[in-house]
Amino acid sequence: MDPSRAQEIAERDQLWASLRPLRPEIGQLAAGNFDDSEWQRHVIVLVARIVAAEMDFRARDTAAE
Repeated sequence: MDPSRAQEIAERDQLWASLRPLRPEIGQLAAGNFDDSEWQRHVIVLVARIVAAEMDFRARDTAAE
């Protein structure tokens, strides 16, 4: 495996793992429980950025095949 690809995969795994402490908040948002707090807005933006990065990764991965 290409070292840069291995590094990207490791960084991707670390990014997803970093969400574990936010699991309760993410669960509340997934259940539709919104309080429109600044904290929830930050969590939503963070999750959206991570999902966008994951989608970019998968698009690059598919294009490389």
